[in-house]
Amino acid sequence: MAADIIPALLVRSKRELEASLERLVHVAPWVQVDFVASNYMEGGETFPLWEEFNFEVDLMLLHPAQEVESMVRLGASRVVVHAANAESKQALELLQQYRSGDFAVEVGVALRAHDTPDALQGLDGQYDYVQVMGIDREGAQGEPPDPHHKEVELVRALRAKYPTLLIQVDGAAAAHPRELVEAGANRLVVGGAIVNADNPKTIYKSLYNEANGSH
Repeated sequence: MAADIIPALLVRSKRELEASLERLVHVAPWVQVDFVASNYMEGGETFPLWEEFNFEVDLMLLHPAQEVESMVRLGASRVVVHAANAESKQALELLQQYRSGDFAVEVGVALRAHDTPDALQGLDGQYDYVQVMGIDREGAQGEPPDPHHKEVELVRALRAKYPTLLIQVDGAAAAHPRELVEAGANRLVVGGAIVNADNPKTIYKSLYNEANGSH
């Protein structure tokens, strides 16, 4: 199965989100929306351009458990919770009710690059995939990859321990997409390299081809 590329949007307002989404129409079917400082969509009915995209949200907020239901109402089809957050277990528990039904939500658990697979202990059965962070400073775009390739080691370790686990990498993935896929990644989340490009569709296709070893 070919590896997927998911453009990531790190913005600070609904207006910025809409502008970024407009640049990605007909580029990719999925987008990841990062929430870092606040839930700027609070009170909104749906994500902008909801007809054009499937939405994944990455909750890098201080209190993710408070925002889970809001994200589902907005139309998120995937929700990522960071295991290191103090509220991660509470947020995961709240998400369980949405993992089945006609509009099921997939749940992801994010691990830091220097974590080990043991960070997933106690979370069995509560998630659908794991997101490995490729940078130390989460909530930023344009960061260089870890010089020691810790994220590659973690992907490889996860793949060895969980042969059927869906693994995605977020952060500096554009720097070495093929290496990450060969280590066992199924999806790569790419931010500024796509969104800030003069031609996002061209960069998206180039990264997809490189990740999958095609030309």
